[in-house]
Amino acid sequence: MDLDIHFFKGGENVLKSETKEDKEPLEKIRDSFGKVLDGKNLSFLLGCGCSSHIVDNNEVGIPTMMQLAKEFYSEVLKEKGSNELKEKLNLDVSADKFKNNLEFFLGTLHSAEFFYENTESSKKEEFELVKNTIQQVKEFLIEKVLNEKKRKEKKDQPINELYEKFYRKLLYRNTNLPKANIFTTNYDLYSEYALDRLGIHYVNGFTGGIKKYFNPTIFNYALAERMDLSQTKWSVIDNFFYLYKIHGSINWIEDREDSKLFQVREIQDATFEKLKDEETIMIHPTPLKQNASLGSPYSDLFREFQKKLMQNNNVLVTIGYSFSDEHINNLIYQAFTIPSFRLIVLGAPTKNSEIEKLKQLNDPRIWIIGGALEDGIKLHYFNGFVESVLPDLSNDDIDDKIENAIKTLLKKNE
Repeated sequence: MDLDIHFFKGGENVLKSETKEDKEPLEKIRDSFGKVLDGKNLSFLLGCGCSSHIVDNNEVGIPTMMQLAKEFYSEVLKEKGSNELKEKLNLDVSADKFKNNLEFFLGTLHSAEFFYENTESSKKEEFELVKNTIQQVKEFLIEKVLNEKKRKEKKDQPINELYEKFYRKLLYRNTNLPKANIFTTNYDLYSEYALDRLGIHYVNGFTGGIKKYFNPTIFNYALAERMDLSQTKWSVIDNFFYLYKIHGSINWIEDREDSKLFQVREIQDATFEKLKDEETIMIHPTPLKQNASLGSPYSDLFREFQKKLMQNNNVLVTIGYSFSDEHINNLIYQAFTIPSFRLIVLGAPTKNSEIEKLKQLNDPRIWIIGGALEDGIKLHYFNGFVESVLPDLSNDDIDDKIENAIKTLLKKNE
């Protein structure tokens, strides 16, 4: 029996509407989402909730940004460090804007660092405090996001399996349609691990061989195979995705190579030991020295995000994203100026939340899917979405689709 499942199209929960269909609620959701996969332009936005997974009350993946903030303040910064920041910098980590958002805290520290670096000031003690705190945050994030200990002990296997299943299911999307775009705010490497294990090719903005450097023009390329040796006839391969890490990645570093226009390099086989001494790890809002916090590569990635959203007949599916990033939200809201744009939110419209505000717009182009099943699994969590919402097309299903397509074509030709 399904419990508390919701499927809002605009402000209406269609699961409570009287229809002639006898389908179960979960089946209705899955069927509707199956049609979404057949849409022309499809994009996913994976938030931090997608890499968090609780097993027996223990986090086996990566905590959400809220949990990371709480853990850093209580276990790393501690009361002494918090008091020092408040006394010397007037920076109160218990303030609402900091206590649940480690990214905002890091961005503020970088702003302070930039100020002390570029002004003639005698406040060397404050400058050192800022630099030391940035280093603490950096090492904490590297350790947490790489999740090396749990990876070695294979405790994070449930996360690996979820990401693999997610990408494997997306491969069944109609191969004649444009390739799906995967946007993520996560710094972790679970998408890359899954794609590598599955042998799926992906473009993530980096080109090169031994050293891979950021080059956003690669997002305009596709991987194709030659179909006819006697002619210039090519076909884009089926197992291919575009992966956009719009907040950067734990394995991206600043590398001042003079011959490179974009001085961001991707580290292969990233480990804590390799990364801890790197001066600049490219995680939002870490700035390159010559740019503001939304300079390259972030500006290039956000531009790609906006470009995809503004395509006709584009569907954006958000999972594990709480709509707490105003920059991302603004780009999504701008996309509603395109009449054919559709937003599908996997989430719960709790009181005063951004998702509830979206529901209150009563726009049928906005779908909100979530709720709990009998076994406690929530549909709007990544595991609930992958296991219960995202269709798993069997060979029989594919054969049925092909047969129906043939019948449709025959009818048109009669």
